[in-house]
Amino acid sequence: MMWTSHLVIAAKALVAHKLRSLLTVTSIMIGAFAIVLMSSLAESGLQTLSRGIEEIGGARLLLFVPKVPERAARKQGMYTLGFELRDKARYFDQVPHVVETAMYASLGTKDILSSKGKQERTSLVASDESFFAAYGMRIGRGRAFTEEENKRHARVCVVGHKLAEKLWDGDPLGQNVTIGVLRCRVVGVLANNERFGVGFGFDWVDLLIAPLETVAELLPRTRFETTVVAKTDDATQNDAVKRIVNARLVARHRGVDDFTIYDFSSIMGKFEMIFLIMEAVVGLIAGVALLIGGIGVMNMMLVSVSERVREIGIRKALGATPRDIGAQFLVEAMLLSGFGGLLGTAAGALVALVAAPLVASAIPTWVGSVSTGAATAALLVSLGLGVGFGWLPARRAGGLDPVVAMRR
Repeated sequence: MMWTSHLVIAAKALVAHKLRSLLTVTSIMIGAFAIVLMSSLAESGLQTLSRGIEEIGGARLLLFVPKVPERAARKQGMYTLGFELRDKARYFDQVPHVVETAMYASLGTKDILSSKGKQERTSLVASDESFFAAYGMRIGRGRAFTEEENKRHARVCVVGHKLAEKLWDGDPLGQNVTIGVLRCRVVGVLANNERFGVGFGFDWVDLLIAPLETVAELLPRTRFETTVVAKTDDATQNDAVKRIVNARLVARHRGVDDFTIYDFSSIMGKFEMIFLIMEAVVGLIAGVALLIGGIGVMNMMLVSVSERVREIGIRKALGATPRDIGAQFLVEAMLLSGFGGLLGTAAGALVALVAAPLVASAIPTWVGSVSTGAATAALLVSLGLGVGFGWLPARRAGGLDPVVAMRR
């Protein structure tokens, strides 16, 4: 009952100074708004990036990438350098828990010329037929090339939908293109496979994919750039698969360490930790505005105490204890900061929800979200600021001498 009366008196006191109260509430609101909005955008970016990686296997993904050896380089002449098409079966045959394998080489950005003389630049990727399924490269029109076409070095290719739009006004299927020393016929156009922030050495929508054996025949260095991709049935089995395949690779390569294994189960953990730290930093930076708002609350309450000294003296003369007086001003401070925090949190969440479709219009894969952790923190910190910055004015009000106060 006592707290109810405190709330009623606090509301009347704040309404009596509308402009001052409004400015103080606004300062808290801006801080809470910034925390919720910035943290929500950071969380949305993390979820978008995580979903893009998860679509291609996520933590179950293993990459075997060639590199310049650090030791035993002289033994390289004793085996075939790089990875060849037959190596996929050689290294992964009967390896448990491996559900999918593929090979590809990202060969950088090249000039490409259409049969009608239109020239652009695009990413060139040489791959086997399994690459499309392994990396979730959905076909929009036409088809992907086959294993048989890859083995017989067929001059066919698949283009990204963005490249197709740049090179042709009509249907690109059946058209010929020239990219470097390769001239090929377009048999398929990819759907929109955009993956925000996920980079594997090529553009997901502006690229040309040709059979690995076809490109390796024309560009022998291709096998030195070829990456072997493997997916396990569960991320907990990654270590077992790595040990088996690593042993086969070391034996085949005569102990030369000319390859690196990237395990996405550990990469994803580090990646999520980095983003959580970034989200926390963003929240702390935005929290500075909330801290400034708290100082505004203290300033207003100190002014309020100085203006209501006579009222405090009368209430004490009527029997109010210092604790009652202090609680009254503390409730006023909490009401200010709590209301500002509530408005700011609601506004931040609303703007984050409204911004999601706007960002998605530019980045189709964007995953909009509201950070519930940031919203909860903003509300709790706002109330905490009311207690922290309202304590000194409340203590000062409770410590006033009633006789001296009534004379003012």
